[in-house]
Amino acid sequence: LSEWLPFRSAYLDELVRHDGRAVHAVCHACSSDEALWRCVDCFNAPYSCRGCLIDLHKNSPLHRIELSDTTIYKWTGEFWEKTTLRSLGLKVHLGHTDKPCVSPLQERFLVVYHVNGFHLVDIVYCGCDMAQGNLHKRNQLLRARWYPATTKDPGTAFTFAMLDQFHELTLQGKLSAHDYYQGLAHMSDGSGIRNLPKRYDEFLRSARCYRHLVLAKRSGRAHDPLGIENTKDGELALDCPACPHPGKNLPDNWKTSDTLWIYMLVLAIDANFRLKSKDRNVTNDPALGPGWAYLVDPGPYHEQLRLQSDKDIHKVERGSCESTFQAMEKATKRLNDGYLVTGVGAVICARSGLVRKNGVGDLQKGERYINMDYIFLSSIVGALVTLTLVTYDIACQWSKKLSARVHEYPLHLQAAFFLMIVNVAVPKFHLKGHGQPCQSPYSLNLLRHSARTDGEGIERGWSHINPIAMATREMGPGFRHDTIDDHWSAWNWHKIIGLGFILLRKLTEAEAMHAKHRAKFNELSQTFEVGVVATWSTMVDIWQKDPLHAPDPYADPDTHVSLADLRKELAKEEAAVTNGALTIDDLTASTFLVKGLELEELHAVLQERKTTLLSKIGKWRKSQLIFMPCASIQRLLLDVPPLCLPSELNNNLKGALPTQHKLINKESRLRFAQANDSLAELRRLLRLKSASLTFKKINNVGQRENTRVRSVIIQFTSKIELTAERYRAARAALQKLDPTGERIKQLQPLLQKDVRGIDEDEDDGKKKPKNHQRSEGRRELSWIWTRMRSDEGGDAEIDAGIRVEWAKAQARAERWQEEITLVVEEMRRTLAYCDWKAAWWREQATRRTVSDVPPLASGLQACAEKQAATWEGLATSFATRWYKTVTAHGHAIEWPQRYRLAGEETRSMPTTKKLRTTFILARMQVDDTEQGGGAASELVDKAPAEKIAEGRDIEEYDGAIIDGGESIFVDEGEDDCRQADLEDWGIKDDV
Repeated sequence: LSEWLPFRSAYLDELVRHDGRAVHAVCHACSSDEALWRCVDCFNAPYSCRGCLIDLHKNSPLHRIELSDTTIYKWTGEFWEKTTLRSLGLKVHLGHTDKPCVSPLQERFLVVYHVNGFHLVDIVYCGCDMAQGNLHKRNQLLRARWYPATTKDPGTAFTFAMLDQFHELTLQGKLSAHDYYQGLAHMSDGSGIRNLPKRYDEFLRSARCYRHLVLAKRSGRAHDPLGIENTKDGELALDCPACPHPGKNLPDNWKTSDTLWIYMLVLAIDANFRLKSKDRNVTNDPALGPGWAYLVDPGPYHEQLRLQSDKDIHKVERGSCESTFQAMEKATKRLNDGYLVTGVGAVICARSGLVRKNGVGDLQKGERYINMDYIFLSSIVGALVTLTLVTYDIACQWSKKLSARVHEYPLHLQAAFFLMIVNVAVPKFHLKGHGQPCQSPYSLNLLRHSARTDGEGIERGWSHINPIAMATREMGPGFRHDTIDDHWSAWNWHKIIGLGFILLRKLTEAEAMHAKHRAKFNELSQTFEVGVVATWSTMVDIWQKDPLHAPDPYADPDTHVSLADLRKELAKEEAAVTNGALTIDDLTASTFLVKGLELEELHAVLQERKTTLLSKIGKWRKSQLIFMPCASIQRLLLDVPPLCLPSELNNNLKGALPTQHKLINKESRLRFAQANDSLAELRRLLRLKSASLTFKKINNVGQRENTRVRSVIIQFTSKIELTAERYRAARAALQKLDPTGERIKQLQPLLQKDVRGIDEDEDDGKKKPKNHQRSEGRRELSWIWTRMRSDEGGDAEIDAGIRVEWAKAQARAERWQEEITLVVEEMRRTLAYCDWKAAWWREQATRRTVSDVPPLASGLQACAEKQAATWEGLATSFATRWYKTVTAHGHAIEWPQRYRLAGEETRSMPTTKKLRTTFILARMQVDDTEQGGGAASELVDKAPAEKIAEGRDIEEYDGAIIDGGESIFVDEGEDDCRQADLEDWGIKDDV
């Protein structure tokens, strides 16, 4: 902007010049002096005479090609006055491309809405075949790419360009039809002087029908010999390519595979109470495709609700769950006066976020079982898989009598359910609102074969659909049904085209995180005896087979710590500090050093008790004259601490120590023991502090109690700091005594971020939201918890706590390993599905026989080939993006042959001019809807694995370019590249 501001006046002058006219203006075509007209949408807005202007616009009355305004301006002698081509005599002839019909019908004017506003156009229909009824007026308009507002003698039409534009804007920006229509009106007349025709109702109807037709076309319904009326439930919906589809993207022997779990269908269920619908007494508004896409067919759905609602088995019971969610309490109470629909329930693919076909249904009250059951069963019709995992925020209660309730539904809804094994879990974020009994059995972090599924993807889907809630609540039931179907279809398509980036990001992150957490788990396991680890492993295996009834290896021990217990613990420690007297009698070199270390601690802890301390130091120094006579020399000559232990002597005086006592070796051993004792004490204090924090969270009921607990926490915090300093002092002393010895190698530096509880996050110094907590799958133990000694056991609570952390560390490593396996399989399934879909489309090309109508036959063939090429293009782009990363990590490439070869071609890019680029792809979220576009990111110089560990998404490519809509910043490499190389590799100038 600072560069533009000096030229602001010049820019303004150029805008004003367009309002004027050249002094010697002539027609650009015939050089006539009568150049009084210009079309502002033709390039350079050339001056024209009337005749040339008409000839120029015979085939572009709305300038469809340029997608620009066709407003014509006439020079009045003082300014340019807006006029129209119709007023100049332009007539649009239909039926014969650019030629008039030899037997035309009587001309009439037509109101045409285009992307630039409305136009009045004189239309001349073809009358050649009208007698036989083969070419209706509506057909002639449709072939001109104008959509007629009525089927008989239309007086209004909307261009395909305008309907496409509105469709894209409402899908992407949730622009309402009213706002779009008003925008066109302002473009037509921003002054408010003209009397514009009102065609809002016609626009609503036409836009609704047009997008329904587009959805049907893209689903292959035009190719069905029986017609669009033969459409089955869910046929207009887009399936998730990464989900298992037997017969489409699974191997022939998938049912006998040793890893059957990778073919498991993973679903998420939830309800949304924003998509309401008012009761407007509309009775003549049927859905154009009832049950054809995502919403269930309202007819059978409402009939089933009528038959089953009063049965006891469908009533929602509170049960034993300690959930804080209100889905169960308000299941039958949530009823808003004046509303037919209070919300919707939905089922999606929990892995990729695509909505299931027939996986959405209206709710009449709250989240009743009968509603959610019907929607769930409809979504799995035709799913011929063996295993299914369902996540639901009240899964603990919903699943209890699910099998019994399913028996009450029609057989076609029961079939798929009873042919599969259904397991349930609670989404990770929602699980925190449940009570302790639900924490382990329904945890996706702990349940085997859950990989890194979080179950919260459906919440991101709500963020996409919620912006249309204000519009849909005013619609009739059918219009609302079609609108929601349309938006879910766009959501699914954006998810599909984003799989290339999403799956690659997941794999790259999983590889790095698995390596990290597997190393952490192995390190932790090595601190325990083999027998102990085997016992814990057996306990985990037994629990995985029966999470609801087997002993829970992940359950935290019940500490039952009271405030009185914590205060007693502190009192004992204070009393222990002042105990013990020092005597000179019977001292040995070892006891001499031990006493010195004790005094060093007293000096740090009890400086206020100076008199007692100095007395003890004086007695100890008398012993020091025997064992360390040289210490008195250093104390007199240098400003050193009062004790002068061997580690504090300079190198010259260390050589003067009596050799028979071996003080340096003995202090080294004592310092090593002191450091380990400090770590053990540090762990104990951290446990007590955690217990006091838990007590405060649960029992804090008033200011007095809060103050008391806070004082206890402050005391523990002070002790933790002193203990940490004691460890650092012991390690520093050992570093001086034996800097290259084995003992110092076993003691790591203790940073402030390492001093944290067993379940606390690392403090990286960054500001975090209130109550922020790192996810269980990414949580890392501080190294101090991997150095536990065998003598720290014995206490049941401590042993249980250690076992819990070991089991959770194992679960973290296993879930990341499963994520790698599953993502690689999802990549294979995605490519296989795209390949199957392309073949399916080519089969559609010949299904319908219309040889007597060659243009239609050509259109059916071309449409099928275009769709097939789109799916093949998607698969090819995915394969080229994934190949390098998949092979780099040693995974087998079991893709269809053509896509494997496409990936191999990526590796053989020209290397004479190597381009080394680092792409940092920002995680795109509306909540993280991952739809691409508008995301920003930054360049960093850290390794990908390090940044992934910090939560960033990084892909590093050598000689490869990511092609897509993501925002990309390119860091130039060592070598320059010729422009020809960039163009050969498909790198655009703007990139």
